[in-house]
Amino acid sequence: MAEVASINASTRGLVLLLAAALLAPLIVAATLTPDPRGLGTHQQLGLPVCSWPAAMGIPCPSCGMTTAFAYAARADFISAFVAQPMGALLAIAAAIGCVVTLGVSFTGYQFQRLFDPLLNKWWFSAAVLLFFAAWFWKFTFMPGEMQ
Repeated sequence: MAEVASINASTRGLVLLLAAALLAPLIVAATLTPDPRGLGTHQQLGLPVCSWPAAMGIPCPSCGMTTAFAYAARADFISAFVAQPMGALLAIAAAIGCVVTLGVSFTGYQFQRLFDPLLNKWWFSAAVLLFFAAWFWKFTFMPGEMQ
């Protein structure tokens, strides 16, 4: 059986910082109340109303992402996917990434090697395709929400 190399202490610290960076948006999202319209939750952070829908009459590509994160942080994954499918996937990926990076940081074991066969050029293409499919979802099924 091949021995798995452990990572050094400084790398573990950097991985712990990555875990914190992945966890931070989920913590912030948990403090927000998801807007039932599927958009606008970001305004609770003091951010302005998105000008894209007002100017173009269509949702922006990231429309509903904060709402999706807020629902996902509450484990309401159906509402998260309805609000913004890509936002729901990103929130789930952030949670999984946080768990994996915490495992790497605390044990030194390189869990990411388990994902190496999955991470290739096709995953990037699939992510881009999913991003545009999620925008199409928002564009097609929620146009009345833009006013």
